Amino acid sequence: MIDKVHNFNKTLITGGTGYIGSKLINFYIKNNHKFVVLTTSIDIKEKNYFYIKDLNNIPLEAFEGVDRVVHLAGISNDTNKTDYETKKKYTDANVKYVENVLNLSIKKQIRSFIFISSTKADDSNFKNFSDKKNLLSIYASTKSEAEKIIKNISKNEPIRVHILRPSIVYGPNAKGNLSLFVSLLKKGLKLKFYFLKNQKSLVHVDDVIRAINFLSINGLDGETYNLSGNNYELNQISEIISKIYKKRFITIRIPKFILDFVSLISFSKKGFFYRLKRDEIHSSEKIKKLGFNFSKSLYNIDQSDFSKHDHPLSKLKN
Repeated sequence: MIDKVHNFNKTLITGGTGYIGSKLINFYIKNNHKFVVLTTSIDIKEKNYFYIKDLNNIPLEAFEGVDRVVHLAGISNDTNKTDYETKKKYTDANVKYVENVLNLSIKKQIRSFIFISSTKADDSNFKNFSDKKNLLSIYASTKSEAEKIIKNISKNEPIRVHILRPSIVYGPNAKGNLSLFVSLLKKGLKLKFYFLKNQKSLVHVDDVIRAINFLSINGLDGETYNLSGNNYELNQISEIISKIYKKRFITIRIPKFILDFVSLISFSKKGFFYRLKRDEIHSSEKIKKLGFNFSKSLYNIDQSDFSKHDHPLSKLKN
């Protein structure tokens, strides 16, 4: 497993204040690797942090000395909203921002561009029209659109591009639907869905960081790689995390009719309940064939090799 930075002098990171981005910064600090961060969320008064107010006005000086770009920025939470303002917000953050950063990377003759997408952009996992209707959210469709734009713009350029699609990311203090499930377990509440046997692909945040570094060195130009560690049933997740916390639990059994009823009356969460009841399994064989190996499992959910750091977000992020 490659845990050190090779072949690159300086990396520009977008989305450095997010969960994966902050861990990536920790990784670079650990390896004494130079980096610069573009952020749209926090105005940090540091020389290697650039606060972006306008996504169409990115300072060129941020790219000075940079030979690799890792694009993590974007809106990552799902929504069922389809109004104009929501679509515009997602398109600006998840598509146009990517396009702007890539064009500047080409202009500044950057060697490597890595785009962090999502397995939700993988429409090959749709088995029927109902799947496409319920799973292709604005988030998924904008990620998919960004992937196509990246490949189209870069195909005749010297820059090497790699697209990485992590599945559900877990780790210390991770956000998302899985973290809600974990927080209930920490409080001593164990949900049991005896009727659910479907599986979910999960990947530890440390393996995402290692994969980013690995692909920039070993990835094939223009290729897309899914990143999924192990597959788990929801009840398996519950049992594994229960063993980690070693405490008494109150088990709450959720009947199927309750889940069906809630999903029927809750339009805003319809996609969530649809995904909850189906398999979301993605293969990592493509990146494994290049020599990548996973280092973490769900038993390491509260552990990370890249948590401690001394960058300006240390008081805000773990």
